[in-house]
Amino acid sequence: MEIGTKIRQIRELKGLSQEKMANELGLSLTGYSKIERNELSLNYEKLLKISEILKVNIENLIGFEKKIAFNNFNNTIEQQIGAYNFPIELQQLYEDKIKLLEDKIKLLEEKQVSLNK
Repeated sequence: MEIGTKIRQIRELKGLSQEKMANELGLSLTGYSKIERNELSLNYEKLLKISEILKVNIENLIGFEKKIAFNNFNNTIEQQIGAYNFPIELQQLYEDKIKLLEDKIKLLEEKQVSLNK
């Protein structure tokens, strides 16, 4: 999932408007909507500010597919779900994604072991 899509989903779950986000970030509404449409690249400072506004760890925005962020997310998934009152459907999507990533990591580890033999 692209970062703008993640930002939009979290913003909507939090009940925040695009206007509020744009104002907090010092952007025009058009500029902010480009972020959610993945048409605008974000620097670290903007990502950090967005994570603060949304009250989520920046790692959950930028590194969900990366192993290090996955491990961080996996260790705190229950806290994240409880803290943000995600709908059951979204909770299931996250749990399914975690399972897929765990399976992928296991397959890659097995492949590496077999290559080292």
